[in-house]
Amino acid sequence: MRIPGLSWRACYRRESMIAPARADEPSGLRSPGLWGNGRWRVLLFCWLGWVFDFYDLILFAFTKATIGRELVLADISVQWIEGWSLAATAIGGFCFGRLADRVGRRQAMVASIIVFSTGALLTGLAQGFWSLWLARFITGLGVGGEWGIGHAVVAEVWNGRARDRVHGLLQAGSPVAMAMAAAVGCFLAPMPEVGWRAVFLASSALAVLALAARWAMPDVDRVVQPADRLPASTLWSPRYRRTSCVLLAVLTLHMAGFWCVYAELPRALMSLHHVAPRDVGWFQIQVNGVHVVADIAFGFLAARFGRTRMFVLFCLVFAAGHAIVLTQLDDVAGTFGAFTFAVAAMGLGAGTWSCFGALFGTHYPVALRATAAATFYACARLVQLPLKPLVGETLRGGSLAPALWIGIGCALGSAGVVLLLPRPPSDAGS
Repeated sequence: MRIPGLSWRACYRRESMIAPARADEPSGLRSPGLWGNGRWRVLLFCWLGWVFDFYDLILFAFTKATIGRELVLADISVQWIEGWSLAATAIGGFCFGRLADRVGRRQAMVASIIVFSTGALLTGLAQGFWSLWLARFITGLGVGGEWGIGHAVVAEVWNGRARDRVHGLLQAGSPVAMAMAAAVGCFLAPMPEVGWRAVFLASSALAVLALAARWAMPDVDRVVQPADRLPASTLWSPRYRRTSCVLLAVLTLHMAGFWCVYAELPRALMSLHHVAPRDVGWFQIQVNGVHVVADIAFGFLAARFGRTRMFVLFCLVFAAGHAIVLTQLDDVAGTFGAFTFAVAAMGLGAGTWSCFGALFGTHYPVALRATAAATFYACARLVQLPLKPLVGETLRGGSLAPALWIGIGCALGSAGVVLLLPRPPSDAGS
């Protein structure tokens, strides 16, 4: 039996259509030109917010071994702290998403920046398990809202094929953040005159981004009028239930693949395979350089050939990259150049992350867009709370192979589940 809406040709026709401007969209959307009317400032601000937001979250992955030793914490305790910080993003995602849909994107984004910067400050001052747990939990609360708000703004300022391209540019901030975290965590933090505390204290200074919000977002802030507001429960109404289930499932699979492999690679390479920290840093910078290209390329390819088709193709490349890495595990230190090339294939396949912002912008109306994006993206991280200690136990067994098999399964599962995504509602603002 054929499932309606799964034809590649139909996917391409409906996804590459340039929709007319809607009356309820911000005025910036109806102005001519891709970057006119201050649009470049909007993208720059959202991009910087996402880069430094994710940088602060992922920096912990590069420094947690050192932090654990200095604070005399067991590995399992550090894994639980990291898991709870990811769980906190679910709470922050819902709260900041609703705030963005009720009082405006700019106000919610400023609040999220201030919260995650406060978490970075407290991380640098932590003295034990509970102070570190509180610091990372607060960081997670702030981080939870940033991605969804930024992509909601992009969905309202650009439309049609331009939307795919700009979502790809915005998502490219993720590998940039990972490369920055690798450079700071592997080069600066290990230096005796710097240390991990200094890098987190410096990260807290990013709160200055909040001061740039008024300059960057003067005319595109979106406030849903009381008469147009929709309760969060609408996400599970018959009209949106299938879309919500599919997007949440695909995001959860993607998050599991990322946090079980990408986030554990630095520690696994250093502790299991005795790779020098500086080599790990250069390796991460190179791999994320490929990831930047993949994120940008995905947006342009999706605009040309359709999001669904490109998503499945990139998922298959991602799974192939994991399989290649498995063949290199026996002698990572001896064939580190080949291993780097193998993981680069994973970086290329990771371009699928550029798809999600456009999907939320296409499938949900303005009144639900930030809530759906921030909540689902962060709830997918919530699932990592039990997974982080589990993966930590497998690494104690001396091998990254189980995590890589999880990554392969998640990539193939994502490719299959995304095909169940229904046609966007006509009033969702595609």
